[in-house]
Amino acid sequence: MGGIGSGTGSGSGSGKSKASRTLSPEELRALLPTNEGVGDVFVGRDGLAIGGEPARKQCAKDSGAECPGVVAAAHKESVVRGDHDDRKVEFTLFAFDSPKAASAAAKNLAAKKSKGDPAPTPTKIKAGADETQAFTSGKSADVVMRVGNVVAYVDAYMDGIDDVTYVATHQVDLLKSTA
Repeated sequence: MGGIGSGTGSGSGSGKSKASRTLSPEELRALLPTNEGVGDVFVGRDGLAIGGEPARKQCAKDSGAECPGVVAAAHKESVVRGDHDDRKVEFTLFAFDSPKAASAAAKNLAAKKSKGDPAPTPTKIKAGADETQAFTSGKSADVVMRVGNVVAYVDAYMDGIDDVTYVATHQVDLLKSTA
């Protein structure tokens, strides 16, 4: 049986780090992982993307704070096919007009995700991002990362931290991808 990390990868490249410039909604959507990139047992619809005021409202809702400088948002959900497994992962991306604005939003989002009852445990994950904060509670993991002007949030329900680290690293690699 296939699983996490046995996929083929995804992304597009233009010769520049995608996260080093302001991205349009469609450019941001293209940087969401494919189901195959996450693992060959995952299924889900293509990602969705929004820009402007709807992106700002979504960022504020997710982070619990205003999101000045947000220009686009993208989201995708993947689940393990069939009903024998409860693993799932959601990817959310927010593109900003500067790394400073992205960093502030990442901190707000991480602060919101660090709360709960019971409180999640701060967890170290090395995914290659400029900033990373992660929290786990049982099989649930929240990983908030910043790569350049982009905040990436991975909400995973998986069997272990290795699987969570894989999908978080995969998202960071897509944000850093070049042709």
